[in-house]
Parts: sequence; C-alpha cells; structure tokens
Amino acid sequence: MKQVSESTGAFYQHYPRTAVIVCAYHEGKTDAMTCTWHCPLSSKPPLFGILLSPKRFTYQLIIDSGEFSVNFMASESAGLLAAVGGTKGATTDKFAAFSIAKDIPLKTNAPVLADAYAAYECKLTETRQYGDHQLIVGEVVAVHWLAEAFSEDGSLDMKAVTPAFYLGNDKYITKQKSTIDKVERTRS
Repeated sequence: MKQVSESTGAFYQHYPRTAVIVCAYHEGKTDAMTCTWHCPLSSKPPLFGILLSPKRFTYQLIIDSGEFSVNFMASESAGLLAAVGGTKGATTDKFAAFSIAKDIPLKTNAPVLADAYAAYECKLTETRQYGDHQLIVGEVVAVHWLAEAFSEDGSLDMKAVTPAFYLGNDKYITKQKSTIDKVERTRS
C-alpha cells in the first residue's frame, strides 16, 4: 500500500543513484569523499554539478583550489566508497589509509583515481547554496575513461562495468544482473 506524508523522512526515495568519489587538492592537502548528489548541467560548455555540505573538508579544498575531480566507480568499489564516505578527511589521509591509487591529472591538481572507469577534471565556475548543501559547478576540462568500459557510441557497456549504486542509509548495490534494452522514443 502506498503511503503519503508531508515529511520526507530519511529522504531516500530518490535512490538508487550512482556513487562517485570527489577529490580535491590544495597546498599539500588532499581529500576524497563519496558523493551521490551529482549531475551533468550542460554539454556546451561541459558543466558538471556536485552538491556538498560546506562542513566537509573536501568542500573547503575545492573552494580554496578552484578545482576538483569526479571519479565514477564500479560496483566492486562499494567497500572503498563506504570507507571514504565514513572517514573524516581533516584527520585522515584517505589515500594512504585505503591504499587509493591515483592517475596523473592533465589540467588540474585534483587527484584522479586509477580505479575509476571514468573521471572528470573540473575547474570551479560557481557555487550556490541550496538548503544545507552547496551546489558546486565545475567546467569539465579533461576526461579520463577506460576504453573497454564504453561501447562505440560512447555509452557505458554494462557487461564490462557495473556502476556503484547507493541506496541510502549506508547501503550499496555490489552485484547486479544487467539487461539493457534500447527503447526508441517516439517523436512528435
């Protein structure tokens, strides 16, 4: 039976969502944090948005440096996503604590994760407060991707990679059988 309430409760109804790891670097300090509130905002110019609490250490690094990376992780990384999301970056070097391997960024100093099947390097263009979170908008200045994870048309090949999905309340989907059907849109 469907329930109706004026309260959002735990506000988990919009999950599952892909989980990413957002990274930043500034003056010798590096951090990584799990983020599920993110989305593309524009293709020309390529803009990507993430929503972070200003209480997070990563948030301050992004504001101070003016750049960040967004790392798309496979379902096999669910343990890392949970660990990174549950550890305070101000007191823990997460890269050392969790043996996180990095690739070399092209256009920023923000860490790009070696285990990401895709990653965006972003230059900060705008921040705006929405309730208890800040929308951080970055222009994508470099894209890293695992070629075998994508089909010829550029879409993710779910037979090659299953993205990590977050369900809310510290729950992740770690295995998933994928049946992908292309559904043609009717145009009027």
